[in-house]
Amino acid sequence: MNSDGLISVSPTHHVRLAQEYHHLIHNPPGTDFVVRTIALRKAVDLPLMSAQLVIASADTRRTFPGADTYPLHFRKTYFPASLHGDPQVEYQRQLRASELLPLPAPIGWTPLTFRSCFLPGMPFQRLSAFGIEPEEANIQRAQELSLATVAGLWLLLEQAFSHVSILHQAGFVHGDLELHNMVVCPSPLQVHLIDFENARERGDSSDAQWEALRAKDLRLILREAVYLQCALGEQAGPLAAASLSRLDSLFQHPNRFKRAIHRQAGL
Repeated sequence: MNSDGLISVSPTHHVRLAQEYHHLIHNPPGTDFVVRTIALRKAVDLPLMSAQLVIASADTRRTFPGADTYPLHFRKTYFPASLHGDPQVEYQRQLRASELLPLPAPIGWTPLTFRSCFLPGMPFQRLSAFGIEPEEANIQRAQELSLATVAGLWLLLEQAFSHVSILHQAGFVHGDLELHNMVVCPSPLQVHLIDFENARERGDSSDAQWEALRAKDLRLILREAVYLQCALGEQAGPLAAASLSRLDSLFQHPNRFKRAIHRQAGL
């Protein structure tokens, strides 16, 4: 931690930690200290899973070298009553993804926990202006946005598409690529894919299953790309080509989107 209270949370990210927590970085607590609960999943009043930003205990730092390097990190905890995946598998899948993408390697796992670097940013879902019903209402929504907003979202979406394409070319699918699993970090400005719990390797699936998984990975990204082109007009590049080539399968009324894109291009 530097004199300004900045602490490293990944190889490229820092956050400013409140003064009252500084002593826990230098003098590890007896148990992990919860700084913030990001998510808590319950069944009635029974906790199933918690996702928290924690400061690692002395024991955690001894067990996981990454927790000593990044004492402030993300911890997902599964409770015994829950039906959940295997944290070791999640660890291995994120480790694989980190070898392919600019994504920090995970920190560690136990039978009930998964730990990784904290990525300070905002889910793309919260940045997106779309997702209203009926789906064609998103055409007007796109055209009401400023050019700066639409252009910025397009560039972020191109980066996410590039990352997914790299995974697919390596024989790896994310498996749960909702927009909330694309985190936009502002400093440095970059999109990061997270939550690889459901990721799969090419060899785990038949050809038909593999193509279906690839299409599922890209579906929401391509829909966002179509919405944005309703404001920008037809774009160039792999994202634009993929979104327009699959437009008929992405929407119930694809011709309405085609006409909106052509109108923006003056055609």
